[in-house]
Amino acid sequence: MSKPYFTDRVFYLYLSTFKFAGEQDSLVTYRSSTAGPVQVRTDDELHRTVIIGGKSYAIADKSIPYSTKYRVTYPNGHVYSVEDNNGYLLGYDDKGNIVMGIEAYANGERNKQEGEEDYPPSALVSAAYPDYHVKRGVPGFLFLALGLLIFGWCSFRYQAFQDFMFRISPQRLMYENPEPSDFYYFTSKVGGIVVMIGSIVVAFKAY
Repeated sequence: MSKPYFTDRVFYLYLSTFKFAGEQDSLVTYRSSTAGPVQVRTDDELHRTVIIGGKSYAIADKSIPYSTKYRVTYPNGHVYSVEDNNGYLLGYDDKGNIVMGIEAYANGERNKQEGEEDYPPSALVSAAYPDYHVKRGVPGFLFLALGLLIFGWCSFRYQAFQDFMFRISPQRLMYENPEPSDFYYFTSKVGGIVVMIGSIVVAFKAY
């Protein structure tokens, strides 16, 4: 059930997450559960158009050898440049100043600052090119959580497992002919419950 979450590549526009929904001719549609669709049209090899809410944002690939750059033109005529720095996109205005995406919200609504565009230029480039889409989460935590869950259940449920853990415990070397006590079995059960609860916490870290 979790596989699509970890395998689908997505991009972000502020608080919304978008993933591939369909393609027709040269138009690709991405959808989010919290915002309207985003469409990306490939005009030619070097030009793409990002369409959001009926507005078109033109993306031009201005890359040269050893330097990946894009030009982003907004519907209002403003032009920005975006540079790829080892996979991290940085946007610049026409004066060469870095453009930062400011996220200010009130009652769940975004408050635009004076002179701020609807979307940062770097976010538009990320939306336009699937190479900048990312996979979410850390699925390794799920496997760790499963291992902890099995360990916790065995510690809680099976005396044979409790005896095995007692035999490999270095503490038993301190005694002659040691045997598990009733208190040991009790603490094994309590410890198993704690580990199983902890496995749930670990599983959520995967997301």
